[in-house]
Amino acid sequence: MVCGRCGRAFDETKQDYCGYCRTVHTKKGEPIRDLKGILRYITDKFGAETLLSPRRADALIADFFPKESQARRLCYVALYDGCAKKLYAVREKPFEVRCAAAAGCIKSLRDEIGIKGRIAADAVEAVGCAVGCEISFKKSEILPASETESKKNITDAAEQYSLGRHFDRIHEYEKALYWFESAALQDHGEAEYYMGSYRLEGRGGIQDINQAREWFVRGAENGVAQAEYMMGYFYAEGIACELDEDKAFRCFISAAKKGCADAANIIALCYENGVHAEKDPELAKKWRNYSKDDKAFELPPETEVPEPLADDGEELYQSARRCLAEKDAEGAAMFYKRAAEVGHARAQCSYGKCLYTGNGVAKDPAEAFRWFKKASDQNLNIAQYNLGVMYLKGVYVPKDLEQAKTYFTQAAENGHEDAEKILKKLQ
Repeated sequence: MVCGRCGRAFDETKQDYCGYCRTVHTKKGEPIRDLKGILRYITDKFGAETLLSPRRADALIADFFPKESQARRLCYVALYDGCAKKLYAVREKPFEVRCAAAAGCIKSLRDEIGIKGRIAADAVEAVGCAVGCEISFKKSEILPASETESKKNITDAAEQYSLGRHFDRIHEYEKALYWFESAALQDHGEAEYYMGSYRLEGRGGIQDINQAREWFVRGAENGVAQAEYMMGYFYAEGIACELDEDKAFRCFISAAKKGCADAANIIALCYENGVHAEKDPELAKKWRNYSKDDKAFELPPETEVPEPLADDGEELYQSARRCLAEKDAEGAAMFYKRAAEVGHARAQCSYGKCLYTGNGVAKDPAEAFRWFKKASDQNLNIAQYNLGVMYLKGVYVPKDLEQAKTYFTQAAENGHEDAEKILKKLQ
């Protein structure tokens, strides 16, 4: 499968996400970028009942969508907590009852976490869809900027962006900056691009190159082609970041594939002049006439592609710890197991303990012994101590004092204090 975000190929039979940019995809190969997609993905993956356990929401989102910021994750958790149970309870009720419940959810989002307008409505629709409660709000048409400018408390991001464009066209940059920033703070991609441009040029306020780059990054993450083009420009010139021609070239290609003519022209120049790529007049000519509907282009073979980072299980392990902090034993065991399967030593030991005590999973001393052994082979002292206890007590394995001493000795040499105390008693 080809990643819909960075354009690289990955094996969808082994994982749902791109190994390079870690963007999660649907089974149809579409990148998941919005709240509704995230909720639907988690529902399909774990079942609708998962949504009724908000304590596990942050761990799940952090696991499958590591690119999401902590603030956005907390927002999603608030959506679960504030909406999922209420909408789940009325999903079989008449339409009027469901609408009333949805309206109550929007009010709680506005009062408790500050989400307003169309963003709140979209969020409630997404949660309702995920828990099987179809909710749909009538979308009002966006009024012309001249009609909405005098209205109070404009909270819809699309309207705010429209106002920003209106004032930008008539060169009232301070007002334009105000409305662009209002929309950008609601994660409106095009508004984020304009915020980057305004900060880069100093229009309507203070010039700040670093802030400009941050806004362009956010716009690029939301799929705005012109923002990706500007990211390429920043990498190419080393502005507010390390100069990186490789990243610049990739940003230009990604932007061009989304229809950015400036990016396509830059790529053509690269091939014409042999900058970052070998000279190729024919390919340069094709890029000059490139259309975003043309699917024939892929990254040039001469461009080196870094290998994806190996999954060491640390993110899964931390997800398990978050579940454990929320007293979600089943969720913790699930994440410990997945981290253990990719070789994380502490997760192997922790999952073994879950199996040993029956905490979050069915009690299974034989499996516990197997996972303790795997962690012990990686020289983890607590796993060696646990194996010593199992041999000492004869749990799953026959009692064997010598084997117990062997494991306690290994654990003690690796700094386990309790193992050292037991050894002294066994002498």
